[in-house]
Amino acid sequence: MIAMVARYALGVVLVLAVLGKARDFTAFRSSLVTFGIRGRMAEVGAFTVVTVEALAALAAFSPVADVVVGVMGTCLGASFTAAQTYLLVVGEEAPCLCFGTRERASIRTWARAALVLLAGLALWGAAA
Repeated sequence: MIAMVARYALGVVLVLAVLGKARDFTAFRSSLVTFGIRGRMAEVGAFTVVTVEALAALAAFSPVADVVVGVMGTCLGASFTAAQTYLLVVGEEAPCLCFGTRERASIRTWARAALVLLAGLALWGAAA
C-alpha cells in the first residue's frame, strides 16, 4: 500500500512540475543562470530536466517495476534537494520555478524537493 501511494504521489508531483516548467519554459531555462548554466547549455539542461521529469512521471503511471520508478524518483529528488540546499546556503535570491510559479528558494521549496526524494526512497525500499 505504501508503494502504491508513494508511486502515484510521485507521479502527480512530477506531472505538475513538468506542466509548470513547460508553461514558462523560457523563464525556467533562464533560471539556470543561478547555477552558472548559460546559453546553449541552459537550453540543453532545461530540456533534459523536463524530459527526465516527464519520463519519470510516465513510468510512475505505467507497469514499470517499483524499483525503477523509485530509483528515478530518488535521483530526481536528490538533485532537486541539492539544488535547493545550494540556493539556501549561498543565500541566493533566484526564483524557484519548481511548479511553474516564481517562488524564492525557502525551507518550503526545499521540503517539497525532499518529499520527492523520500517518495523515491520509499518506492526503492518497498521493492527491495
